[in-house]
Amino acid sequence: MVNGAPGSAWASLRVAAGGADEERMLAGTPSAQDDTPLLADHLFDLASLTKVFTTVVALRLVEQGIVVLDAPVEDLVAVGTGAEAARITLRHLLTHTAGLPPECALWRDGVTGESLRDGVLRSELRTPPGAAHAYSDVGFIAVGEILERVSGRSLESLVGDVATELGADALTWHPDPERAVATEEQPHRGLIRGQVHDELAHALGRPAGHAGLFGTLDDVAALARMIRDDGVGARSRVLSPGSIRLMSAPVARAETGYGQAVGLRVRDQAWMGDTDAVGHTGFTGTCFAVCPESGGFGVLLVNRVHPTRVDTDVSAIRREFLHPIAGRVDAPTRPR
Repeated sequence: MVNGAPGSAWASLRVAAGGADEERMLAGTPSAQDDTPLLADHLFDLASLTKVFTTVVALRLVEQGIVVLDAPVEDLVAVGTGAEAARITLRHLLTHTAGLPPECALWRDGVTGESLRDGVLRSELRTPPGAAHAYSDVGFIAVGEILERVSGRSLESLVGDVATELGADALTWHPDPERAVATEEQPHRGLIRGQVHDELAHALGRPAGHAGLFGTLDDVAALARMIRDDGVGARSRVLSPGSIRLMSAPVARAETGYGQAVGLRVRDQAWMGDTDAVGHTGFTGTCFAVCPESGGFGVLLVNRVHPTRVDTDVSAIRREFLHPIAGRVDAPTRPR
């Protein structure tokens, strides 16, 4: 454990209420078998934080008029099977309300590549679109396919543009294993280091909208700052304030009680505690949260699944870490 968290590595950056001084910490090593001290340029498997970068790309294309948030996506990419699948919109997919299952288990049967992609997109709906919230990797894989179709560009290229404007210069789908932080040791894959941990993403074999990005502490902090600063990135505006409001205003409620906005969770007490914030987690141990009212934000990256995912809940650690970002202060002036 490092700082009480399971795994070998800890990287954190926290800006308390008021948005002033940064508190940064790097501790541990990239794996239990590598005693190199953890450095700022080490890359973590961001897992489902990938969904947030995918959301940013989607909203940029919406702003540009290339895709419509509330139009059925059937004419672009056929998503889901069932009587009402034709009603699925991009908004449904980005808010986990399309009625799709959480995952596609075909990879367990050895299905890979395009055959797996086709199986994912043919997933049977469990509820009608818009009827209920159900967190879904399948939905965000579909988002990635839609973005590629409407733009004529790869998801990797689209996310690369966002990373450049954010100043997330190390963000990548193809990490150097020596710079990557290790995740799980699995019977069929061995120690995973420099490859995506998510089994479905690994079996797909190419960038997907739900998981697969690797990044440094500063890459995720650049994303958090952009959300805090109403869409302004380190190098240019990334999103409009209106798009940031879409990412911050809940439109559905999960069974566990948190609010679901476009791409982000709102006031998820399980890991945010009583902090009034928006953010996201990743299965490997990553998370970030932004408190728009106070100007505070926090990024915590740990490899909690290393070397095993058993008994590695970090919810309490996340709550304690994020608590200082809350608080009522006079809001600092934001760039426009």
